[in-house]
Amino acid sequence: MNKQVRQRQPALLAGSEKRQEDLGLITGKARFVDDIRLAEERPAVLSMVVVRSIFAHARLEKIEVEAARALPGVVDVITGQDLVGKLKPLESTGIPEMKQAPRPLLASKKVRYIGDPVAVILAENRYVAEDARDLLDIEYTPLEAVVDPEEAVLPGTPLLYEELGTNIVLTLSKKSGNVDKVFANAEFTTHLRLVNQRLAPSSLENRACLFDYDAQTGEFYAWVSSQGLFRLKGVLASALDLSPERVHVRNAAVGGAFGAKNTLLGEELLAAWLALKHECPIKWIEERSENLQAQSQGRGQINNLEVAFQSDGTLLGFKVHTLGDLGAFASGIGAMLPAISTNMLIGPYRVAAVESNVESVYTNKPPTGAYRGAGRPEATYMLERAMDQIARELGMDPAEVRRKNFIDPGAFPYQAVTGLLYDSGNYPALLDRLLELGEYLTWREKQREQRTHGGNRLLGLGLSTFTEISGGEMSGPPGSPKEAAIVRVRRDGTILAQSGVAHNGQGHFTLFARITAGVFSVPIEQVEVEMNNADLPVYGIGTFGSRTTQVAASVVLLAAEAAREKTLHAAAHIMEVAPADLELADGRVAVRGVPGRALALSDLARLVEERPELLVEETSEDEQRRGVTGLAAWRDFSPMGAAWSSGAHLAVVEVDSETGNIEILRYIAVDDCGRVLNPELAEAQLHGALAQGIGQALFEEMVYDQDGQLLTGTLMDYALPLAKELPAYTSDFVEVPSPTNPLGVKGVGESGTIGAPPTVVNAVLDALTPLGVDTIDMPLTREKVWRAIQETGSALAHLK
Repeated sequence: MNKQVRQRQPALLAGSEKRQEDLGLITGKARFVDDIRLAEERPAVLSMVVVRSIFAHARLEKIEVEAARALPGVVDVITGQDLVGKLKPLESTGIPEMKQAPRPLLASKKVRYIGDPVAVILAENRYVAEDARDLLDIEYTPLEAVVDPEEAVLPGTPLLYEELGTNIVLTLSKKSGNVDKVFANAEFTTHLRLVNQRLAPSSLENRACLFDYDAQTGEFYAWVSSQGLFRLKGVLASALDLSPERVHVRNAAVGGAFGAKNTLLGEELLAAWLALKHECPIKWIEERSENLQAQSQGRGQINNLEVAFQSDGTLLGFKVHTLGDLGAFASGIGAMLPAISTNMLIGPYRVAAVESNVESVYTNKPPTGAYRGAGRPEATYMLERAMDQIARELGMDPAEVRRKNFIDPGAFPYQAVTGLLYDSGNYPALLDRLLELGEYLTWREKQREQRTHGGNRLLGLGLSTFTEISGGEMSGPPGSPKEAAIVRVRRDGTILAQSGVAHNGQGHFTLFARITAGVFSVPIEQVEVEMNNADLPVYGIGTFGSRTTQVAASVVLLAAEAAREKTLHAAAHIMEVAPADLELADGRVAVRGVPGRALALSDLARLVEERPELLVEETSEDEQRRGVTGLAAWRDFSPMGAAWSSGAHLAVVEVDSETGNIEILRYIAVDDCGRVLNPELAEAQLHGALAQGIGQALFEEMVYDQDGQLLTGTLMDYALPLAKELPAYTSDFVEVPSPTNPLGVKGVGESGTIGAPPTVVNAVLDALTPLGVDTIDMPLTREKVWRAIQETGSALAHLK
């Protein structure tokens, strides 16, 4: 990475304003999809309800729909047979080697998981539609379900797709470095079998959509809860055979997404198609039970890891076999996630060689896809469990094993053995700050005292140090434009910033307003931000991969700077001075040293509209082509490669050996997300992700029985962490600006889900070390911990 983007002065751009987005949420005035009300002249909104399979694997013999269609208030009943030749199956992100099976929007011959859609019912209201659902007569022939991914690859196991001849979707192998030599020369090797269980994204708001087709105008309207409006617009136009100019997509308020709302699934496309077919508005609001049954799930990996290392703690290399449980279909980027995990296995450490073998398999469960972290938590869990295992086997302190193997701060940009290019970082500084802030040595002394005195309350400390790829290569090849923005000075002197972002809770309105206000030296209240609308004259590929501040905020900065330059040039023409002699402050352009000689931004904007020739030379070809006129600038931007965030986390836990109960006494997180523009927004992202990461470590798991029946299908059974079960977090930042973008920022949105699982698990296992317990699969529920203690105690007693 030889080129660097010019960095801006942080003082102009940073701030700690309260989130502008929150007022509508806390007063109940924010409008979610279910709150949208259409114009009175439009037809009444019809409700769609989905009929789902009650079997994980079965032949679908027939669906009798007559009784449901005859129910008063029912408008339509659609089965898979009705869609033949009308709607194409869903497609996954393509990999040439992948054995991909089509995913029909409605099953017509075979169902492959509990919740697989088999029909939809359209009615005057939801109550009628649900009554009609009970009137369908559906005949199934049950088949043996494939639930365990390790059994899915065995000979003789039933096939989800007979035409493929296998349940293995994708096999990938990669060697980086001289693996054989590294392992032959290693003084020690160790092996770990690690499981990243399936998780439900569980946003507060389930999937939701409202579509309307106006036959008189030919315009199609969509209100959605989504992470990517411009991609969604293209998908709708293609699926419905409409001109993209006729498709208008807007985000309502979004009650959480976490990766699962990145793409449209079959239910949304069916609702859109029905709106087109019936030329009226159609609404679908997913039920919580449906969400747990059928929305794409996260994680779902089994990793067998072999580690080579030396007696002084030097890490040498890895061999890893990853088995990815894709569920019944290869959904979105689901098939790629196991490969992403193994490619990012080295984290912040110097590693000489890595061999990875990946198998992704079909099972009779819902598809897996992106969930906050998307491959990075799985990689970090493998790596950080391995680092603690090395420390345990060598009798070293886990912090020192990590420190010994860090990439040196002076080595950046750093080319990893796996081919990834790290832009920046200072991992020793992160660890040093963590150990100081977390009083690590003091807690170690307390632990020694506790172990000396005995008792059933066992103290444990857990660490993880990790990296997080964000921006750039997560969203496309470096150099390809992915986000655009317009910044405009309006006639009333206010400034409008327009972005292609699909906001879903992160605080982008506040951040973009702060950046724009900083560039123009005006109060933040003088800036309005527009986004969540695919009709805006900008574009964006979506809010995911911890990329939005790096890419979308950077392009807002570039557009604001360009608009500022135009402002100065226009004022210079009018005032007959050089642009360098002018300054912006308090909503005016003034001659330096002559404060009485000034133009208000409002007056200048009106003059430029009346005399467009003032800015002919300053208007780019892109702006001319897009019709950007007046005191405004359009820019697009893609970062120069990925930015590598990093973090160091510490958990202090107390485990009750008699009950298996775990209490987190302290949780400390120190992160490098580059330049921190708004500490409150950064900490909010960290805290939310930590709750999800701790949830994975201790509570959450999608559990299926041998027949593929979901056993955690309600929030009484799927255990999301409660506020009383989460600690008060201590957080801090070590700022190492990224050279890949003008703001110098890196991602922070997924740090908590990456760092928390191994941190908490390492802490619990550290507490249980005197009892001989060295592994427990997540989630570490009280029962699991208690059983592990009992089983290990029985085994030790037997050996004695």
